[in-house]
Amino acid sequence: MSRAQTIWTMAGLYAALTFATGVLMGAARILLIAPLAGPIAAVMLELPIMLALSWLICGWIMDRPWAFRRLLDRAAMGVAAFALMMALEMGMALLVFGQSPAAVLKGLAAPAGVLGLAGQAAFAMLPLAWRPPVVIRVQDTERRAAYPAAWPRPED
Repeated sequence: MSRAQTIWTMAGLYAALTFATGVLMGAARILLIAPLAGPIAAVMLELPIMLALSWLICGWIMDRPWAFRRLLDRAAMGVAAFALMMALEMGMALLVFGQSPAAVLKGLAAPAGVLGLAGQAAFAMLPLAWRPPVVIRVQDTERRAAYPAAWPRPED
């Protein structure tokens, strides 16, 4: 698989898993929280949870052995995932809820929509915040000096 295909695969997984999580969270927000607290407060409650779950999903993808971890690759993953997420959101609004594109854009301009869009922008930047684990390599001679009992001794 080429580098571009792998990045699109990473972005697709990231967007799809986060979208599926968002559908469940969005249903709870709309049905349970928004009637009690209002749409803005509901989004404000949902947003940190969604970003935390997105962070876990992002980390899971980055931990795959086939994932590219360079800064530029992570930036490309975030941009592609954002584009896919917006396409999934638009598709669901049009096909499932029967909204027009103008109604979707109008919803994004509302205060709760702006908060949600800001959350999606943060979602796109999470791959940039992810850092590969630092591996500290110690020379064998330093290890043998620090832990002499762990190394077999040459027979005299």
